[in-house]
Amino acid sequence: MKLHEFVARRLLLLIPVMVGVTVLTFTISHLIPADAAAAQCGDKCGVVVDYTEDGDPITAYAANRERLGMNEPLTTQFRLYVTHLLQGDWGESSTYHRPVADVVKDAAPITLEMSFFALLIAYPLGISLGILSAVRQDRMFDHISRFFAIAFVSLPIFWFAMVLQLLFATQAPESGVGGICDPLTKWLPLVPDTDGGCFPIYGRHDPSLTYPEDGFASFYPAGGTGFHLIDSWFVTDGKLATLPAKFGSNRLLFKDTLLHLALPCACLGIASSGSLLRYMRASLLEVLHEDYVRTARAKGLSEFRVVIVHACRNALVPIVTILGFSIGGAIGGAVLTETIFAFNGMGRVAVKSIQYLDFPVIMGVTLITAAIFLLSNLVVDILYAIIDPRVRLE
Repeated sequence: MKLHEFVARRLLLLIPVMVGVTVLTFTISHLIPADAAAAQCGDKCGVVVDYTEDGDPITAYAANRERLGMNEPLTTQFRLYVTHLLQGDWGESSTYHRPVADVVKDAAPITLEMSFFALLIAYPLGISLGILSAVRQDRMFDHISRFFAIAFVSLPIFWFAMVLQLLFATQAPESGVGGICDPLTKWLPLVPDTDGGCFPIYGRHDPSLTYPEDGFASFYPAGGTGFHLIDSWFVTDGKLATLPAKFGSNRLLFKDTLLHLALPCACLGIASSGSLLRYMRASLLEVLHEDYVRTARAKGLSEFRVVIVHACRNALVPIVTILGFSIGGAIGGAVLTETIFAFNGMGRVAVKSIQYLDFPVIMGVTLITAAIFLLSNLVVDILYAIIDPRVRLE
Protein backbone atom coordinates (compact mmCIF):
# COMPACT_ATOMS: atom_id res chain seq x y z
CA MET A 1 0.00 0.00 0.00
CA LYS A 2 1.41 3.39 -1.01
CA LEU A 3 1.64 6.24 1.46
CA HIS A 4 -1.15 8.33 -0.11
CA GLU A 5 -3.45 5.30 -0.07
CA PHE A 6 -2.60 4.74 3.58
CA VAL A 7 -3.45 8.38 4.43
CA ALA A 8 -6.72 8.26 2.46
CA ARG A 9 -7.75 5.10 4.27
CA ARG A 10 -7.07 6.68 7.66
CA LEU A 11 -9.06 9.80 6.71
CA LEU A 12 -12.07 7.71 5.73
CA LEU A 13 -11.90 5.89 9.06
CA LEU A 14 -12.28 9.23 10.88
CA ILE A 15 -15.85 9.63 9.61
CA PRO A 16 -17.47 6.68 11.46
CA VAL A 17 -15.48 7.52 14.58
CA MET A 18 -16.81 11.11 14.64
CA VAL A 19 -20.33 9.80 14.02
CA GLY A 20 -19.91 7.43 16.96
CA VAL A 21 -18.62 10.23 19.20
CA THR A 22 -21.61 12.40 18.24
CA VAL A 23 -24.12 9.65 19.00
CA LEU A 24 -22.42 8.71 22.28
CA THR A 25 -22.12 12.29 23.49
CA PHE A 26 -25.74 13.10 22.64
CA THR A 27 -26.98 9.91 24.34
CA ILE A 28 -25.01 10.47 27.55
CA SER A 29 -26.16 14.10 27.78
CA HIS A 30 -29.78 12.89 27.76
CA LEU A 31 -29.26 9.95 30.11
CA ILE A 32 -27.75 11.78 33.05
CA PRO A 33 -30.27 12.67 35.80
CA ALA A 34 -30.28 16.42 35.19
CA ASP A 35 -32.73 18.93 33.74
CA ALA A 36 -31.13 21.73 31.72
CA ALA A 37 -34.42 23.63 31.54
CA ALA A 38 -34.73 23.67 35.34
CA ALA A 39 -31.07 24.60 35.76
CA GLN A 40 -31.51 27.69 33.59
CA CYS A 41 -34.53 29.11 35.39
CA GLY A 42 -33.49 28.11 38.92
CA ASP A 43 -35.85 29.44 41.59
CA LYS A 44 -37.97 31.20 38.96
CA CYS A 45 -39.15 28.07 37.14
CA GLY A 46 -42.72 28.61 38.34
CA VAL A 47 -42.91 32.24 37.24
CA VAL A 48 -45.41 32.85 34.45
CA VAL A 49 -43.68 34.44 31.47
CA ASP A 50 -46.38 34.18 28.79
CA TYR A 51 -49.82 32.79 27.94
CA THR A 52 -51.03 30.43 25.24
CA GLU A 53 -53.69 31.39 22.70
CA ASP A 54 -56.22 29.70 24.97
CA GLY A 55 -55.13 31.84 27.89
CA ASP A 56 -53.24 29.07 29.73
CA PRO A 57 -50.14 30.31 31.61
CA ILE A 58 -46.67 29.37 30.38
CA THR A 59 -44.06 29.11 33.12
CA ALA A 60 -40.36 29.86 32.70
CA TYR A 61 -39.66 26.13 32.98
CA ALA A 62 -42.11 25.25 30.19
CA ALA A 63 -40.71 28.05 28.02
CA ASN A 64 -37.19 26.72 28.51
CA ARG A 65 -38.23 23.19 27.55
CA GLU A 66 -39.87 24.51 24.39
CA ARG A 67 -36.87 26.68 23.50
CA LEU A 68 -34.41 23.83 24.04
CA GLY A 69 -36.55 21.39 22.05
CA MET A 70 -36.95 19.06 25.03
CA ASN A 71 -40.63 18.42 24.28
CA GLU A 72 -39.71 16.63 21.05
CA PRO A 73 -38.99 12.87 20.92
CA LEU A 74 -35.34 11.95 21.45
CA THR A 75 -34.92 10.78 17.85
CA THR A 76 -36.29 14.09 16.57
CA GLN A 77 -33.94 16.01 18.87
CA PHE A 78 -30.95 14.04 17.57
CA ARG A 79 -31.99 14.52 13.94
CA LEU A 80 -32.34 18.27 14.44
CA TYR A 81 -29.01 18.42 16.29
CA VAL A 82 -27.13 16.62 13.51
CA THR A 83 -28.85 18.71 10.82
CA HIS A 84 -27.87 21.95 12.54
CA LEU A 85 -24.38 20.62 13.22
CA LEU A 86 -23.80 19.90 9.53
CA GLN A 87 -24.97 23.42 8.74
CA GLY A 88 -22.40 24.88 11.13
CA ASP A 89 -24.92 25.66 13.87
CA TRP A 90 -23.65 24.13 17.13
CA GLY A 91 -26.46 25.61 19.17
CA GLU A 92 -26.73 28.48 21.63
CA SER A 93 -24.97 28.58 25.00
CA SER A 94 -27.27 29.34 27.90
CA THR A 95 -24.27 30.13 30.11
CA TYR A 96 -22.35 32.47 27.82
CA HIS A 97 -25.41 33.65 25.82
CA ARG A 98 -23.44 33.21 22.62
CA PRO A 99 -23.34 30.64 19.81
CA VAL A 100 -21.45 27.53 20.89
CA ALA A 101 -19.22 27.76 17.81
CA ASP A 102 -18.01 31.20 18.96
CA VAL A 103 -17.39 29.96 22.51
CA VAL A 104 -15.31 27.02 21.26
CA LYS A 105 -13.54 29.21 18.69
CA ASP A 106 -12.36 31.54 21.46
CA ALA A 107 -11.39 28.79 23.92
CA ALA A 108 -9.76 26.17 21.67
CA PRO A 109 -6.73 28.27 20.53
CA ILE A 110 -5.85 29.02 24.16
CA THR A 111 -5.71 25.35 25.12
CA LEU A 112 -4.02 24.28 21.88
CA GLU A 113 -1.36 26.99 22.13
CA MET A 114 -0.55 26.01 25.70
CA SER A 115 -0.59 22.27 24.94
CA PHE A 116 1.59 22.64 21.84
CA PHE A 117 4.33 24.50 23.67
CA ALA A 118 4.06 22.11 26.60
CA LEU A 119 4.89 19.27 24.19
CA LEU A 120 7.83 21.30 22.84
CA ILE A 121 9.17 21.20 26.39
CA ALA A 122 8.16 17.62 27.20
CA TYR A 123 9.55 15.79 24.18
CA PRO A 124 13.09 17.25 24.02
CA LEU A 125 13.42 17.04 27.80
CA GLY A 126 11.99 13.53 28.17
CA ILE A 127 13.82 12.05 25.16
CA SER A 128 17.18 13.64 26.06
CA LEU A 129 17.05 12.49 29.66
CA GLY A 130 15.82 9.06 28.55
CA ILE A 131 18.82 8.64 26.23
CA LEU A 132 21.28 9.72 28.91
CA SER A 133 19.59 7.48 31.46
CA ALA A 134 19.79 4.44 29.16
CA VAL A 135 23.42 5.08 28.20
CA ARG A 136 24.36 5.43 31.88
CA GLN A 137 22.24 2.54 33.10
CA ASP A 138 22.40 1.82 36.85
CA ARG A 139 24.66 4.79 37.49
CA MET A 140 23.89 7.77 39.71
CA PHE A 141 22.41 9.83 36.86
CA ASP A 142 20.12 6.93 35.94
CA HIS A 143 18.83 6.57 39.50
CA ILE A 144 18.23 10.32 39.87
CA SER A 145 16.48 10.66 36.51
CA ARG A 146 14.21 7.68 37.22
CA PHE A 147 13.34 9.17 40.60
CA PHE A 148 12.32 12.47 39.03
CA ALA A 149 10.45 10.65 36.24
CA ILE A 150 8.31 8.82 38.78
CA ALA A 151 7.87 12.04 40.75
CA PHE A 152 6.70 14.01 37.71
CA VAL A 153 4.23 11.29 36.78
CA SER A 154 2.90 10.89 40.33
CA LEU A 155 2.65 14.48 41.57
CA PRO A 156 -0.78 16.15 41.19
CA ILE A 157 -0.52 18.68 38.40
CA PHE A 158 -2.44 21.36 40.31
CA TRP A 159 0.03 21.06 43.20
CA PHE A 160 2.98 21.28 40.83
CA ALA A 161 1.44 24.37 39.22
CA MET A 162 1.17 26.12 42.58
CA VAL A 163 4.77 25.17 43.41
CA LEU A 164 5.94 26.79 40.17
CA GLN A 165 3.93 29.89 41.06
CA LEU A 166 5.53 30.00 44.51
CA LEU A 167 9.05 29.62 43.15
CA PHE A 168 9.01 31.50 39.86
CA ALA A 169 6.00 33.83 39.69
CA THR A 170 6.26 37.58 40.10
CA GLN A 171 4.51 38.95 43.15
CA ALA A 172 1.00 40.19 42.39
CA PRO A 173 0.74 43.76 43.79
CA GLU A 174 -2.93 43.44 44.80
CA SER A 175 -2.44 40.14 46.64
CA GLY A 176 1.05 40.44 48.04
CA VAL A 177 1.65 36.82 47.06
CA GLY A 178 4.44 35.95 44.69
CA GLY A 179 7.53 33.97 43.90
CA ILE A 180 10.48 33.65 46.23
CA CYS A 181 12.77 34.38 43.28
CA ASP A 182 11.71 38.06 43.25
CA PRO A 183 14.49 39.30 45.53
CA LEU A 184 17.03 37.09 43.71
CA THR A 185 16.40 38.39 40.22
CA LYS A 186 15.96 42.13 40.56
CA TRP A 187 19.00 42.57 38.35
CA LEU A 188 17.32 40.78 35.41
CA PRO A 189 13.67 41.84 35.14
CA LEU A 190 11.84 39.56 32.70
CA VAL A 191 8.59 41.43 33.17
CA PRO A 192 8.58 45.19 32.45
CA ASP A 193 7.70 47.60 35.25
CA THR A 194 8.30 45.07 38.01
CA ASP A 195 11.03 44.94 40.62
CA GLY A 196 11.48 41.21 40.29
CA GLY A 197 12.62 39.09 37.40
CA CYS A 198 10.10 36.28 37.65
CA PHE A 199 7.24 35.19 35.42
CA PRO A 200 3.60 36.40 35.58
CA ILE A 201 1.57 34.53 38.17
CA TYR A 202 -1.71 34.28 36.23
CA GLY A 203 -3.58 35.41 33.13
CA ARG A 204 -2.87 35.23 29.43
CA HIS A 205 -1.73 38.86 29.25
CA ASP A 206 -0.73 41.74 31.48
CA PRO A 207 -3.78 43.07 33.39
CA SER A 208 -3.20 46.54 31.91
CA LEU A 209 -3.41 45.20 28.35
CA THR A 210 -6.60 44.75 26.37
CA TYR A 211 -5.35 42.47 23.62
CA PRO A 212 -6.28 43.74 20.14
CA GLU A 213 -9.34 42.12 18.62
CA ASP A 214 -8.89 44.01 15.36
CA GLY A 215 -6.25 46.06 13.58
CA PHE A 216 -4.42 43.16 11.99
CA ALA A 217 -2.64 43.20 8.62
CA SER A 218 -4.94 43.35 5.59
CA PHE A 219 -4.05 39.82 4.44
CA TYR A 220 -4.60 38.37 7.93
CA PRO A 221 -7.90 36.82 9.17
CA ALA A 222 -10.24 39.41 10.66
CA GLY A 223 -10.12 39.17 14.45
CA GLY A 224 -6.94 37.09 14.35
CA THR A 225 -6.55 33.36 14.75
CA GLY A 226 -6.75 33.23 18.55
CA PHE A 227 -3.13 32.03 18.75
CA HIS A 228 -1.67 35.18 20.23
CA LEU A 229 1.95 34.18 19.76
CA ILE A 230 1.22 34.31 16.03
CA ASP A 231 -1.30 37.16 16.05
CA SER A 232 1.10 39.46 17.90
CA TRP A 233 3.38 39.71 14.84
CA PHE A 234 0.55 40.86 12.55
CA VAL A 235 -0.90 43.71 14.62
CA THR A 236 -0.52 46.92 12.60
CA ASP A 237 1.61 49.85 13.76
CA GLY A 238 -1.48 52.02 13.98
CA LYS A 239 -3.13 49.63 16.42
CA LEU A 240 0.08 49.19 18.43
CA ALA A 241 0.22 52.97 18.90
CA THR A 242 -3.04 52.80 20.87
CA LEU A 243 -1.61 50.30 23.37
CA PRO A 244 0.47 51.14 26.47
CA ALA A 245 4.10 51.94 25.70
CA LYS A 246 5.38 48.64 27.12
CA PHE A 247 3.35 46.81 24.44
CA GLY A 248 4.03 49.29 21.65
CA SER A 249 5.75 46.88 19.27
CA ASN A 250 5.12 43.41 17.88
CA ARG A 251 8.14 42.08 19.75
CA LEU A 252 6.92 43.41 23.11
CA LEU A 253 3.42 42.06 22.48
CA PHE A 254 4.90 38.66 21.63
CA LYS A 255 7.14 38.77 24.70
CA ASP A 256 4.20 39.46 27.02
CA THR A 257 2.28 36.47 25.61
CA LEU A 258 5.32 34.21 25.84
CA LEU A 259 6.05 35.15 29.45
CA HIS A 260 2.48 34.41 30.50
CA LEU A 261 2.67 31.02 28.77
CA ALA A 262 5.99 30.09 30.40
CA LEU A 263 4.79 28.70 33.74
CA PRO A 264 1.65 26.81 32.57
CA CYS A 265 3.57 25.30 29.64
CA ALA A 266 6.46 24.34 31.91
CA CYS A 267 3.99 22.75 34.33
CA LEU A 268 2.39 20.60 31.62
CA GLY A 269 5.66 19.92 29.82
CA ILE A 270 7.67 18.80 32.83
CA ALA A 271 4.78 16.66 34.09
CA SER A 272 4.56 14.94 30.68
CA SER A 273 8.31 14.48 30.33
CA GLY A 274 8.42 11.91 33.14
CA SER A 275 6.52 9.24 31.22
CA LEU A 276 8.45 10.04 28.02
CA LEU A 277 11.71 9.58 29.89
CA ARG A 278 10.68 6.12 31.05
CA TYR A 279 9.43 5.08 27.59
CA MET A 280 12.61 6.31 25.90
CA ARG A 281 14.89 4.65 28.42
CA ALA A 282 13.13 1.28 28.15
CA SER A 283 12.99 1.41 24.34
CA LEU A 284 16.65 2.39 23.96
CA LEU A 285 17.85 -0.25 26.43
CA GLU A 286 16.07 -2.89 24.36
CA VAL A 287 17.58 -1.62 21.10
CA LEU A 288 21.11 -1.37 22.49
CA HIS A 289 21.17 -5.15 22.90
CA GLU A 290 20.26 -5.82 19.25
CA ASP A 291 22.76 -7.51 16.93
CA TYR A 292 23.05 -4.58 14.52
CA VAL A 293 24.16 -2.30 17.37
CA ARG A 294 26.91 -4.74 18.33
CA THR A 295 27.91 -4.94 14.67
CA ALA A 296 28.12 -1.15 14.45
CA ARG A 297 30.40 -1.09 17.48
CA ALA A 298 32.53 -3.89 16.01
CA LYS A 299 33.07 -1.79 12.89
CA GLY A 300 34.74 0.83 15.06
CA LEU A 301 32.02 3.50 14.97
CA SER A 302 32.06 6.05 17.76
CA GLU A 303 29.71 5.46 20.67
CA PHE A 304 27.91 8.71 19.87
CA ARG A 305 27.18 7.60 16.31
CA VAL A 306 26.13 4.12 17.44
CA VAL A 307 23.64 5.49 19.97
CA ILE A 308 22.28 8.56 18.19
CA VAL A 309 22.31 7.45 14.54
CA HIS A 310 21.69 3.71 14.74
CA ALA A 311 20.03 2.96 18.08
CA CYS A 312 17.90 6.07 18.69
CA ARG A 313 16.30 5.98 15.24
CA ASN A 314 14.67 2.65 16.01
CA ALA A 315 14.11 3.44 19.68
CA LEU A 316 12.07 6.49 18.72
CA VAL A 317 9.43 4.44 16.88
CA PRO A 318 7.45 3.60 20.06
CA ILE A 319 7.82 7.23 21.20
CA VAL A 320 6.16 8.46 18.01
CA THR A 321 3.20 6.16 18.63
CA ILE A 322 2.43 7.78 21.99
CA LEU A 323 2.48 11.31 20.55
CA GLY A 324 -1.30 11.22 20.12
CA PHE A 325 -1.77 10.19 23.74
CA SER A 326 0.63 12.93 24.82
CA ILE A 327 -1.50 15.54 23.07
CA GLY A 328 -4.56 14.14 24.79
CA GLY A 329 -2.77 14.14 28.14
CA ALA A 330 -1.70 17.76 27.66
CA ILE A 331 -5.27 18.81 26.84
CA GLY A 332 -6.58 16.83 29.83
CA GLY A 333 -4.01 18.36 32.16
CA ALA A 334 -4.91 21.79 30.83
CA VAL A 335 -8.25 21.63 32.69
CA LEU A 336 -6.54 22.08 36.06
CA THR A 337 -3.66 24.17 34.74
CA GLU A 338 -6.03 26.68 33.15
CA THR A 339 -7.86 27.03 36.44
CA ILE A 340 -4.67 27.64 38.42
CA PHE A 341 -3.27 30.17 35.93
CA ALA A 342 -6.63 31.79 35.02
CA PHE A 343 -6.64 30.83 31.34
CA ASN A 344 -10.12 30.76 29.79
CA GLY A 345 -9.46 27.73 27.58
CA MET A 346 -11.53 24.65 26.83
CA GLY A 347 -10.91 23.20 30.28
CA ARG A 348 -12.49 26.08 32.18
CA VAL A 349 -15.27 26.40 29.60
CA ALA A 350 -16.09 22.69 30.00
CA VAL A 351 -16.10 22.85 33.81
CA LYS A 352 -18.36 25.91 33.87
CA SER A 353 -20.72 24.36 31.32
CA ILE A 354 -20.97 21.17 33.37
CA GLN A 355 -21.79 23.18 36.49
CA TYR A 356 -24.66 24.96 34.72
CA LEU A 357 -25.77 21.95 32.61
CA ASP A 358 -25.02 23.84 29.40
CA PHE A 359 -25.28 20.74 27.18
CA PRO A 360 -24.68 22.44 23.80
CA VAL A 361 -21.30 23.72 25.01
CA ILE A 362 -20.42 20.39 26.64
CA MET A 363 -21.14 18.58 23.40
CA GLY A 364 -19.27 21.20 21.37
CA VAL A 365 -16.16 20.91 23.55
CA THR A 366 -16.40 17.10 23.41
CA LEU A 367 -16.62 17.10 19.62
CA ILE A 368 -13.71 19.49 19.12
CA THR A 369 -11.60 17.53 21.63
CA ALA A 370 -12.42 14.29 19.82
CA ALA A 371 -11.48 15.90 16.51
CA ILE A 372 -8.13 17.02 17.95
CA PHE A 373 -7.48 13.50 19.25
CA LEU A 374 -8.32 11.94 15.89
CA LEU A 375 -6.24 14.39 13.87
CA SER A 376 -3.27 14.01 16.19
CA ASN A 377 -3.49 10.24 15.90
CA LEU A 378 -3.74 10.60 12.13
CA VAL A 379 -0.48 12.55 12.16
CA VAL A 380 1.04 9.84 14.35
CA ASP A 381 -0.11 7.14 11.90
CA ILE A 382 1.45 9.03 8.99
CA LEU A 383 4.74 9.56 10.83
CA TYR A 384 4.76 5.93 11.89
CA ALA A 385 4.18 4.81 8.30
CA ILE A 386 7.05 7.02 7.14
CA ILE A 387 9.43 5.74 9.81
CA ASP A 388 8.43 2.09 9.49
CA PRO A 389 7.26 1.19 5.93
CA ARG A 390 6.06 -2.20 7.20
CA VAL A 391 3.03 -0.44 8.72
CA ARG A 392 1.70 0.41 5.26
CA LEU A 393 1.62 -3.27 4.34
CA GLU A 394 -0.70 -4.27 7.19
